[in-house]
Amino acid sequence: MKNRIVLLLIVVIAAAAAGFAFYAAKDQGHENAAGVSVHTESGDKLLVSITNTDLLTKYYENDKVIHEEKLTSYPAFALDQKQQVLYYTGNNDQNEMRLFKLDLKSNQKTMLYKGAESADSLFLSKDRSTIYFRLGKADESNFRIAAFDLKTKKYKNLYPAVKDQDDSVSSFFYNKKTDSFAMLHYSVEEDYKKTDEANEKGIDPEPTTIHFAAGRQTQFDELKSLDQFISDIAVSDDDKRILFTSYTQKGTEQTASIQMLNADTKKYETIISNQKSFKLLIDAQPQFSMDGKNIYFLAEAKGAKKLKDETGREAKVRTIYSYNLENKTYKKVWENPNGIINSFFVIN
Repeated sequence: MKNRIVLLLIVVIAAAAAGFAFYAAKDQGHENAAGVSVHTESGDKLLVSITNTDLLTKYYENDKVIHEEKLTSYPAFALDQKQQVLYYTGNNDQNEMRLFKLDLKSNQKTMLYKGAESADSLFLSKDRSTIYFRLGKADESNFRIAAFDLKTKKYKNLYPAVKDQDDSVSSFFYNKKTDSFAMLHYSVEEDYKKTDEANEKGIDPEPTTIHFAAGRQTQFDELKSLDQFISDIAVSDDDKRILFTSYTQKGTEQTASIQMLNADTKKYETIISNQKSFKLLIDAQPQFSMDGKNIYFLAEAKGAKKLKDETGREAKVRTIYSYNLENKTYKKVWENPNGIINSFFVIN
């Protein structure tokens, strides 16, 4: 996976290419941002990472900028609301991953870890003692779930087993309410095989089988397997409903939909598809609102503004929408026309 492009890396590469490059470092403190439109549901708060054409990444809590910095890697971050601490990653000139802790009250930044590993999808544990993240190593083809102890400043492997070089985690979600995980995982060997076959025949690749699993650190139960391109996962507070983005691919054309899986019955259905007013991203990052009545997701609005960064790469502005499960209505929730949203989390 480190030296060749496989099917499940397409999502990561597309996300990075659609955003902008990141480098250097600067902090501007808190400010309210002009041009940001926020209309969340039932008092929900969103933590949003967005990068502008000057390659500056800003972190928002709703419409308030809590930090900004030119980064060297795709942003991964988590917020401790109680202590007002932002955890985030960035690379140095040697391309080493660094994990930072930023005290938002004092603006004091501390580097917690530096290493050759890659880290994304940060989640703060329920007791705020641990950062869970997706771990990648240069000498391994698969990705793992790992836990970084904020006291000892060391991490340990959670899944798969240390000796397992084939099972790879493509996406995971940590549910703070139940202190549990949901994840998507797949076989690296199968992924390579299907990619090679497609390249040899000059055809579109077949999707690698994606396995859904859920549980706690020591025990994961398999829920379902699907032969689909699937890019992300999230769960409801009670772990009963699982959201994921599925997409089809024909040549360069990709069509996404947001699905919901019932964890008990193992049945799933399409909840959100493309509308006249927007087009779903293949990494739509669907998440439930705090009351479970709405789904937040990423899409490109019709007529979305196109931005170009200083490297010449172009991308369309992304918008966070909400979908009301009862009324089946859509609403624009978070938008900033001056940058590209990288990712977001529901935090309250």
